[in-house]
Formats: sequence, structure tokens, C-alpha cells
Amino acid sequence: MIAAVLLDVDDTLIDTRAAMVAAGEAAVAELWPQAGPEVHHAAAVRFHADPGGFFLRFTSGELSFPEMREARVVDLLEFFRLTATGKVTLRFEQVYGPAFAAHVRLFDDVAPFMEAASRVGTPMGLLTNSSSAYTSQKLELTGLAGVFDVVATRDTLGFGKPDARAFHHACGLLGTAPAETLYVGDHLEIDAIAARDAGLPAVWLQRDQGAPRGDSPDALSRARAHARGIPVVSSLRQVPALLTEG
Repeated sequence: MIAAVLLDVDDTLIDTRAAMVAAGEAAVAELWPQAGPEVHHAAAVRFHADPGGFFLRFTSGELSFPEMREARVVDLLEFFRLTATGKVTLRFEQVYGPAFAAHVRLFDDVAPFMEAASRVGTPMGLLTNSSSAYTSQKLELTGLAGVFDVVATRDTLGFGKPDARAFHHACGLLGTAPAETLYVGDHLEIDAIAARDAGLPAVWLQRDQGAPRGDSPDALSRARAHARGIPVVSSLRQVPALLTEG
């Protein structure tokens, strides 16, 4: 039986992608208005997508959060041939931060899921690769501050998912064994497969069935998930039924 649930935060509970793209577009438009709307949007999409893998380097402990964010801004400068101005990263963040806060939203299936989990008395925690400060801000903005029994971030250990130790530490904070702690996340590799490899039952949440993502839920991806015993759901509303399965 499932004794507790651990959830990812970004794009599982919170529509972080939409907020990041909106904030990135606002920041690029403010700093480089002459680049035009198409570049503003394309740069925002690239900032979120992070093709340079700087967020993964932050997750592993190789980069600090400020270093990671600066690297992503520099990547935009180089890729779109934007003019570097004084304190460009600071200026970018000064626009990006408030714009991100203004666009942060919970998915509409979060409240029904949490109500269902609460009715059966299931402890709930969060395990995210984001920083503690940034996570606290997002939880405050969405009304989730203080709601969860445990909030484990990349800063908790100095590294995050997919390292099995991150999952095990979060389970320890919840006081439950990995085998009885269900993990729910939106990324096939970093969330679902990594959790399963760490000994947790896992659920792969895929909301945007047609979204052009690196882990898009095509037949091969679904087959990989099912081969590892990982259910694939399109909404958190489908998760409560799994809490009582043996």
C-alpha cells in the first residue's frame, strides 16, 4: 500500500513553462526591443528549453543558481546575436522576476488531487530540482506554502534528481520507505524512471499530449514507461485511485 506521496513541482503542480516563457519574453523585449516580437518569443522559449543543459549542471551541483541563470542569459546573447549591455544578467532578472511572479499559476487538477489525498490521510511532500528560495516563492504565490509535510529542493543536499539519494532523503524526511512512497512527476527520465530506479513506485504525468518536448509521450516513450511498471496519466485527478492499490 502507498503510505505517502512525493510530487515534483514545476510543470506538475505549477505551470512553470508558461510563466517562464512569459517572463523571458518580457525581459528580452525590455532589454532588446529592437529585436522584434518573433525574436523576443523565440528567445523566451529557448531560455526555458535550456539547450545548453545549464539547469542540469545546477542540479548536479556543478553550478550555483546565479551561475546557471547567467549562463542561460549568455546563451541568448550568443545564439540571437544580441548586444551585451552592462550588468545584462542583473537587468534581465529585474524584469524577469516580477513577470514570472505575475504569471505563476497552479494547474486546475491540483486542488482536487490534494483534497482526495487528504481525505484518505496520505502525507504529501515535494521533491524539486529548483532552488529553495525560488521554490518558496512559487509556493507562496500559489497558496501552497505550509501545505506539504516535506519540501526537499536541490539545495537540501546540494544536488537533486535523478540521483537516487535525493529520492531516498525525501522519503526519510517523510518517514516512509521508498517502496511505499509514490512519486509523481512530469519528466520521463528525471522524474518517473529515476524514481523507479531509486525503488519508488512512480507515475509519469503527461499533460500536453501534443507538446513538442524532448520527452514527448510517443509510443516508444510510453512503452519505456510501461516496461518499468510506470503508469502514464494525463491528469492528477487520475492519481488518487493509485493510492489504494496494493
